Amino acid sequence: MKNAAFLAGVFLLWPHALLADHIPCIEKDCRQVFHLSSVSDAQSYGVLLAAPEEGCTRVRFRVETLARVFLGHTPALAPGELSIVRIGQGFAAGETILTITAEGCSTPPAVVRRVTLAKRSPDHGARAAAYRS
Repeated sequence: MKNAAFLAGVFLLWPHALLADHIPCIEKDCRQVFHLSSVSDAQSYGVLLAAPEEGCTRVRFRVETLARVFLGHTPALAPGELSIVRIGQGFAAGETILTITAEGCSTPPAVVRRVTLAKRSPDHGARAAAYRS
């Protein structure tokens, strides 16, 4: 009898344990915070975004500042597709907080990475980061 009650309690808590790592959308627009590390305000940046592999047939991600100044958006992405949002230059050296909003589906992006644009040398960091996963 005690084992049956214990198992019933475990199964009641099971769905909550499965959702423990899920980040729910508190607001209607499902915003996620991204910390952009800038080296110089003269450097041009972009944000690489990937749609999740499952859960959404199409999703578009919108990148804004905390003051909700629009910086750019991705095209509608199918599951697993990638896109770079070119946000330009003018970000002071240090950290800038940006928000990423999902449109068309309530889900955060599967991948968010800073991309340095218009570099004179190749960017080997993106390839090296892929092997760390």
